[in-house]
Amino acid sequence: MIPAIINGREICPASANGGADCAAGAAVLCRSRGYQSGRSLAVDATEKCSAKLLIPGRAREPGDCRTENFVTRAWCQ
Repeated sequence: MIPAIINGREICPASANGGADCAAGAAVLCRSRGYQSGRSLAVDATEKCSAKLLIPGRAREPGDCRTENFVTRAWCQ
């Protein structure tokens, strides 16, 4: 296959040190399109929160939300 820039959305799994491993996310995105490997070119981050935050009057506590990172564009080969 000819190398290409692929757009998509694949989560970056947590690495051993707790950070996001977007190299692994890029590899999964590329393999899903038939390529063998890839490198992330663009990453997006979102905050995922517990439904507990919807309770009126409840204060936000540490651990209620976590940041999730996604590979949105990868160079695949």
